[in-house]
Amino acid sequence: MDRAVHRAFRILEAVTRASEPQRLSAIAAELDLQKSTVHRILQTLAAMGYVRQEPNGGRYRPTLRTWEMGCDVLHAHPVKRAAAPFLAELHRLTQETVSVLVPDGDDVIYLDKLIAPRPVRFTTRVGSRIPAPLTAGGQAILALEPDPRPIVERVAARLPADRGFDVETFMAALETVRSRGYAVSRNNPAVVSVGGAILGRDGRAAGALSVSAPLERTDAAKLESTIEAVRVTCTRMAEVLGQI
Repeated sequence: MDRAVHRAFRILEAVTRASEPQRLSAIAAELDLQKSTVHRILQTLAAMGYVRQEPNGGRYRPTLRTWEMGCDVLHAHPVKRAAAPFLAELHRLTQETVSVLVPDGDDVIYLDKLIAPRPVRFTTRVGSRIPAPLTAGGQAILALEPDPRPIVERVAARLPADRGFDVETFMAALETVRSRGYAVSRNNPAVVSVGGAILGRDGRAAGALSVSAPLERTDAAKLESTIEAVRVTCTRMAEVLGQI
């Protein structure tokens, strides 16, 4: 691994991840790097158009250059290309918030989302990265993994102890997801999510579709119809994905 490239990307990620412009000293402290190193790399990134420094030697903020690159990757992604009409149809059928997500390491990344006409507050948005076991779509993806335990154990080690995440309990629940072909998650006490895997050519999940709705408007009949809609839509999308 080239150290200079590694440092440059760590600094760019830190600036991009921050909710507000960052001081050079704060970036250096967060990454445990010398200020002179951070300054040199930030100046290079600024010259390339990836960050911008506020007037009078102020804080650094990201530009939309990284967003442009991300959009190019996103629009070329086969799951994103295949998903648009299926997301729209699932949204029409359920009238709730629908998402498409793909696996990335131990996590899932949200590629697209259509919000319900009467939305509730969600913590995920397009571009969000969430540990796979903590989402209905991620659980549906894990259920098709040959051996999901290492992923589940690594995620458990990352979570705070008060989260109450138990590996053995989750693995048992994953067997249920595998046998019935969909996942139902209530990680947010006020929201229920249904996730289904989009089968790839290799028999593993290429991605997942999910529908999320507040419990207050999800009775047993609506939950059952949502599950059926997710399962049918995932099957249809898998057929199209196999042609791309």
